[in-house]
Amino acid sequence: MTVSPPAADAPTRAVEAITTARHTLLTGLFAADAAVAVAACDLAEAAGAAIDPGSPETARVSGPILARIGGVTAAPEELRDRADLAILWFCDPERSAPGFIERFVAPPVNGMPRHTLAVGPADGHMNGPHHHHCGIATAAAVDLARLVEAVIRDIAIDGDACGLAALAAAREIAAAMAAARTVAIVTDWSADDVGLAAWSTASLVRAVAHEKPAFEVPLGDRDDAAVAACTWRYGAAGAIERADRYGGRFLPAEADAVRLLDRREVDCVVVVGEATAKVAAAIDRAAGAVSVVRLAADASALRSLAARIAASGATA
Repeated sequence: MTVSPPAADAPTRAVEAITTARHTLLTGLFAADAAVAVAACDLAEAAGAAIDPGSPETARVSGPILARIGGVTAAPEELRDRADLAILWFCDPERSAPGFIERFVAPPVNGMPRHTLAVGPADGHMNGPHHHHCGIATAAAVDLARLVEAVIRDIAIDGDACGLAALAAAREIAAAMAAARTVAIVTDWSADDVGLAAWSTASLVRAVAHEKPAFEVPLGDRDDAAVAACTWRYGAAGAIERADRYGGRFLPAEADAVRLLDRREVDCVVVVGEATAKVAAAIDRAAGAVSVVRLAADASALRSLAARIAASGATA
């Protein structure tokens, strides 16, 4: 069953679907604003629902590690307007985000050419006198990030142990960072199920940020407002077993939206606005096994629905 907003009795049908479900999941919120994200949390709490917007880190086993280390991230517009060095770190923006290079990397910064460095097997579809390609196998991504951080922090390195070629690459990257005023590292760790690669770049960016403005620009679906709202309310970006600000459990790689749907541990899914691509695919796979309530990203309407669900005694 799918409940969609256009019908006149849609709110009543949505309340009925949510309150009669055994276990509800609230997801969606892709590109939602802060007001909508907060109202969605209110709705999840009223329904006693699991909540997971679909952020990649909540599906990773090492989710808690990333939560502890923190990340310095920014929107692509910050790269375009501020960074004089853009590092394409083991990713191909034109494959995962077509038009990204043309819109955010190719334009000059403050009227001056932007230097670009592609690290990894691909050259990032860039060329010109201000672009350089550092060819490194993807399997070495984590080790290289740790090496670059060691060079930046002036930590003693055993060249024989890490390999002279890897050390030379690390020094080259560190030198490019040292020469820049503002550094942006573009990443795409959507396929990083463990989280070590994402953790290594988060740590590297933090090390650079101690010396100068630096940030990571993650590619893929962005649900920053939802992640911020969930973190503030529940202490984690998502994968919250039950939305409860006094005791919601964070279960990464267990209570994330995709796994809950694939294991059929929810029988009702509430999609606020738009779901991420992976969550949308999981909903399609679960067709017929779950009821789907699709709600507009409207903060006022979400608060009204939350009030109706709370009044019905759903959480009891």
